[in-house]
Amino acid sequence: MTASPDLFAFVPDSVVIWDDRGRVKAWNPAAVALYGWTVEQAVGAKVEDLLGLNPAHQTEAVIERRNADGRPLLIQAIWARGAGETLEIGRDVTAQRAVEDQLKRSELRYSSLFQAMAAAFWELDFAPVGEMLRKLKDQGVDDFPRHFDDHPEFVREMMRRTKVVDVNDTTLSMFGIGGREHLASSVEPYWPENSSAVYAASVKAAISRQSHYMAETRLRRRDGTEFDALFTAAFPHEGLAQGALLVGVIDISDRLSAQADLRRLRDEFAHAARVSMLGELAASIAHEVNQPLAAIATNAAACLRWLSREEPDLARAIGLTSRIGMDSQRAANVIARVRNMASKQSAAYGPLSIRDLVDETLLFLRDELQGRQAQVVKTVERLNVHGDRVQLQQVLVNLIMNAIQAAAPGHAPRLRLSATDCGDEVEIVVADDGPGLTASPDSLFTSFYSTKPEGMGLGLPICRSIVESHGGRIDAANLPGAGAAFTVRLPVSGAIPRSEAMDLT
Repeated sequence: MTASPDLFAFVPDSVVIWDDRGRVKAWNPAAVALYGWTVEQAVGAKVEDLLGLNPAHQTEAVIERRNADGRPLLIQAIWARGAGETLEIGRDVTAQRAVEDQLKRSELRYSSLFQAMAAAFWELDFAPVGEMLRKLKDQGVDDFPRHFDDHPEFVREMMRRTKVVDVNDTTLSMFGIGGREHLASSVEPYWPENSSAVYAASVKAAISRQSHYMAETRLRRRDGTEFDALFTAAFPHEGLAQGALLVGVIDISDRLSAQADLRRLRDEFAHAARVSMLGELAASIAHEVNQPLAAIATNAAACLRWLSREEPDLARAIGLTSRIGMDSQRAANVIARVRNMASKQSAAYGPLSIRDLVDETLLFLRDELQGRQAQVVKTVERLNVHGDRVQLQQVLVNLIMNAIQAAAPGHAPRLRLSATDCGDEVEIVVADDGPGLTASPDSLFTSFYSTKPEGMGLGLPICRSIVESHGGRIDAANLPGAGAAFTVRLPVSGAIPRSEAMDLT
């Protein structure tokens, strides 16, 4: 086996030859570069001193070694033995193994995340749908969205061509699938006919190069029952090019049911307020505490849902409990204030920042604004007045709620809220984009007069009473085009320290 060292000079892998006594006889340049010992240092030295012990009777293995500086190495080695000599050809695979290990860890993290999430995740093969779309384009169809609308059967066929590659365990539970052996090969069985438009919209989003798509829809379990779901799809360019698609589904049935319960609860509160009208004072109290009580009911229901989950979310529950306490205190303040007004006790007047007052009111009404998808355009200067915080917040709550309820059916409310300096007065305007006032402004401020079937006719009269007790006035008027505006004018206070308020819009 003995060969001239020059024979191995241009071999890219390390070549080491030693005799039966373990003395190195050949050490090529690649071995020098790999292990760090020069030819002069290596030749004649004991191979065990340089490389350590080698596996006996093996012809190939990956072994751990160290170089001259002590750095650990992973060597993929091949041995050939004969004629009293051993030849070893070695290659450094340290970096390669590190990359492979990192890839395995990454795949393990992805697999763990895929399985552990509370949402249902589907890994889909979208390539057959892409082929359908390419054939459609070859036929001269350029307007895919219109084609989808005109040919619903094509959308259902795309569903059948969307192959299921893998799902997590949450998917099996959410869709009532006993095991993966019962999983359909395509997504089509899980989409009701009435939800086809959402699937088509997701395909439109994918081919228009959007990064993701999200919509609420109805999906079908294996037993045929349907449920409300939030459907999401991510379209990474590199994955979509290979036909890979990842979608997520969240069951929102409980959330929508809770919202329906909340609406029903609010209706019951309104009915209770109407039938318990035992005089203007009792009706005023019922009217004013309706908002904090509804907020308490909302937060309590949400808190119970978070605590009833398989893994209770204590942080959310604590936050909701804190808000329940704040709302209950607000209701107590309303009752105490009305009692003080009846007994002619003075209100808690003090310096107030209009911006802080507006921000706190919007925070109080946050759930109502979000639930109705209301858009608030706020332009509030940094101004100050002297007044009772709870009373002025009551005015703003009534005016903002009226503006929200003025929106046309099926349209999200749009509110404009402004506060400007008018010399000796601060002018606060709450404007909506509804149909406008259908009654004279004077009648709106008359007790027990309401243009709403469920209205008690107390909100605006109470607002006028509060504003006038602060030395101001309140007016209402229609806006050019559409909408109405309520304007509150309050006298400007003296110099008051100004505070920074968070911007909720």
